[in-house]
Amino acid sequence: MAADNLTEVIRIRVTFSLLLASLFLAGCGNQFGSGTQAKPDLPESVSPGWKLGSLMQTPAPPEVPQGATPPVCWKAEYAGPGTAQVFLCRYGVEATAFDAVQRVPAEAQAVKFQVGPWFVLVKWNGAAKTDLTALIRAVQKSLAKK
Repeated sequence: MAADNLTEVIRIRVTFSLLLASLFLAGCGNQFGSGTQAKPDLPESVSPGWKLGSLMQTPAPPEVPQGATPPVCWKAEYAGPGTAQVFLCRYGVEATAFDAVQRVPAEAQAVKFQVGPWFVLVKWNGAAKTDLTALIRAVQKSLAKK
């Protein structure tokens, strides 16, 4: 009879351990998996007149490395003292976002940077440097919030 109780206890512990492992992995998948991530919380407006026109999930731009696990990317369109497209790609780990910053080639009227697991590429037209700097700082600040 004691052997039956011991077998039952072991079975319960194994089942419970598997359940905990499944919940942990499901949680990681929701945080870093593709397609299930919440929208980034970007500012609707930024002084001196930037307004967020749209924010939608999109495939990564062609110049952005895919890595072992492709990032989940969003594209924000801002209008104001010019136009700006902000591509935000979240990788599973910060090191991959850092690698993306290093590997994406520099180009005119574009800036790239990293905030934690986020790789950000901003492309603009017709904006003064000071106006664009205000928008970039606002994006950086919104991504740095945890």
